Amino acid sequence: MKKILMIVGGITLGIIALVVVIFMVMSINSKKLVCKSNKGNITLMYNDKTIKGYVANGITYNLDEQKLIAEQIGVENYIEEFSSWFSNNTDGTCK
Repeated sequence: MKKILMIVGGITLGIIALVVVIFMVMSINSKKLVCKSNKGNITLMYNDKTIKGYVANGITYNLDEQKLIAEQIGVENYIEEFSSWFSNNTDGTCK
């Protein structure tokens, strides 16, 4: 029984470590748009082709839907539009 718990615990820790490493690599290799307001904050991680991920606090964000929009209009246009939307709707700023 003790061996089984140790194996399950080891696998769980390994998966958690893998997720953290993948997120860190993605974060390091991405451009970032950091938006902050008193209503919530969001950081978008992106490259020249797509939105790669995000971190949000107090704001909801549908990554799959927004990726499609960014790919249709171009990532740079999407980033400009998102920044403008954020500023107008939250009284916050993006950098």
